[in-house]
Amino acid sequence: MNDTFEEVPWPRIRELVVDALTAGHRAHLAHGLLEIDVSRALALLQEDKARTPGATSFTAFLAYCLGQAVDRHKMLHAYRKGSGKLVIFDDVDVSTLLEKRKPDGSLVPVMYVVRGANRKTLTDINREMRDAVRDDLYDEPGVRRRRQILRLPRAARRVLWWWMRRDPVRRKRQWGTVGLSNAGSFIGQRPSWGIPISFVTCALIIGSVAERVCWVDGRPQPRKMLGVTVTVDHDIVDGAPGARFARTLAELIESAAGLADLVPEQAPADAGVRP
Repeated sequence: MNDTFEEVPWPRIRELVVDALTAGHRAHLAHGLLEIDVSRALALLQEDKARTPGATSFTAFLAYCLGQAVDRHKMLHAYRKGSGKLVIFDDVDVSTLLEKRKPDGSLVPVMYVVRGANRKTLTDINREMRDAVRDDLYDEPGVRRRRQILRLPRAARRVLWWWMRRDPVRRKRQWGTVGLSNAGSFIGQRPSWGIPISFVTCALIIGSVAERVCWVDGRPQPRKMLGVTVTVDHDIVDGAPGARFARTLAELIESAAGLADLVPEQAPADAGVRP
């Protein structure tokens, strides 16, 4: 029997993850698992990459579609205020994670909020997210704020979380109104979905792209299907409104919303590309 092991310091940043998960466990979440055909979108993204410097990223495209879908179903980003009110914002602020490189070369996830994604073009969102990745990590306001919060004891952080969450405006400024996590690009070509713990009213978790044979116009065709999880706060969103939102989101993604304007010539729908 071999009992050897390595002992390493506990990463302090994990304290914030524990805080967020503790807050998320208080929500009554409902999850919907979808498969969305992204064959056309991925083909257009590949064509855009071949002809345009700083081409559109898959995550930017999804943020654009999410902003448009929530704009049509605004209850999906409502926040509860006290015991008797809901606050429904005009702007859809999409919170996502970007990987930024530290001076030692390691990558760290940094939360970034695309403000008013429902009012921006796909080009605007893509440029904004690419600029955010290139920004100096230590000048990032969210990173500075995170370091300040980590100096507080856990009891004080709990009070801070309570204070932040009780006011919808403070929640929006800190975390946006909807969440987007694109973890699927790290998984590879196998069907996958994620089940999140969330404290926003709607969160979109992106799984992997897997090839399927689907019936299209009465004929079997190979298609690229994206695993997507739509998670909602069931205290605010019922099943039927959530399903209508999911249908709108799927229609936007499958029609390559915003991409057709960037790439007028449609590429073959079954081009072999990945996000």
